[in-house]
Order: sequence, then structure tokens, then C-alpha cells
Amino acid sequence: MKLDASVMRTMNRLDFRVLEAVEKGMENRYLVPVGIIASIANLRNGGCHKIISALHRDNLVAHDQSCGYDGYRLTNSGYDILSLWNLKMRGIISALGDQIGIGKESDVYIAASPEGKQLVLKVHRLGRTSFRNVKEKRDYFMINSVKSGKTGKYGTVFSGKNQPNSWLFLSRMSALKEYTFMKALYEVGYPTPKPLTHSRHIVAMSLIRGIPLYQVHRNKVSADQKESIF
Repeated sequence: MKLDASVMRTMNRLDFRVLEAVEKGMENRYLVPVGIIASIANLRNGGCHKIISALHRDNLVAHDQSCGYDGYRLTNSGYDILSLWNLKMRGIISALGDQIGIGKESDVYIAASPEGKQLVLKVHRLGRTSFRNVKEKRDYFMINSVKSGKTGKYGTVFSGKNQPNSWLFLSRMSALKEYTFMKALYEVGYPTPKPLTHSRHIVAMSLIRGIPLYQVHRNKVSADQKESIF
């Protein structure tokens, strides 16, 4: 899916507070009722309903009744907006550019820092149709694969260690793992992009210019370049 930040132009701090409340509520529920969202966001029910309706209109949250009660959950777009807002508030990015790469489990975009320097945002997107077997192959899924909880008025409530395995959560774990490994490799001199930071399912790193190796023609590569490549 395309990373679209245009909706951020019309959002205010209360909108982001409610989005964060939905995210917080999803730590131990599949769906979060409006009353719990309002409580976490410290807002009145009426005001929260109005904001939730606007977020739902912009496809940042989804309304669902599949768990036997009325509730909301973050969409991929809503999670994207939370991550971009976090990076913006921390002074990491000030603008989002074009998509420069796409893979089976991530999208890559150009962004700009407040100083005007270009950097790269890698957005982890686990759960695509072509990559559903991630549940069987990734260790960070197995951490939470056995869940326990209690069933109440608003469905099953899970304990802290037994967070529901949503694709958003798994994408965040994937991004954290990549950032951790990239940082460790960079600090010992391995030729990787410079890891700048991460926010939820997005890893920010330095931009390295180049072209894919399969596009390089042998007769256009010098002897020194061949030695460094091969």
C-alpha cells in the first residue's frame, strides 16, 4: 500500500492523541471500545466520538464488530501516520518524498530532514499475501504465539506478555530487529547505511546512492571497481 502523509496537514494534537489511545488499547485487545479510547486519551466520550468518526472517515481506524462488541482498531494507514508524526516531532524528518523501492515485506521512501538532507525510510509491511508464512518462520512471532487472557464484556483481555499478534505489531518487531542489527554492524565498520532511528514499523537510515549490480555492464567497470565488487 502507498504511504500517504497528506492527511497530516489537517490533523491536530487531539487526533494524534486518540490514534495513540487506539494503539495503546490494542496492546491487550483486538478491538478497542470508544469508552476505553476516551479514557486512555483523557477525553470526554462526545469529543472522542467526533474525533473517531473523522479518523474513520480518513481510513486511519477501522470500525469492527467481529469480536461481539463495537470497537475500533488501527489500520495500516493509521499506523503509518503515527510513525511519521513521531519522526516529525523528534526532528528526524520534515518532508516525505517518492517511493524508491518495494519488496515482499517492505516499502522504501525518500524523505528529508529539517536541514534539507535526504534520508531513507524503510516501512515494514508484514502480512502481504505473498508473505503470510512469516508466522512460521519469524522468531518474534513465536514469542507471543501462545496467548492467555480473561474474557470480559469487551472480549478477551490479554496480559502484557501475551500481546495479540497483529500484523502491525509484527511489523514493528521486524523493524526493531533490523535497526538493532544494522546499528551493531555499522558500529563495527560494516558497510551498511547509517541507522538513524526507528519508529514503530519504520526504520530511518542514511541514503546511499548507487544502482543495482545487475544493471552494471562489465565493459563499463574498471579493474579497480571489479576488485572492490568481486
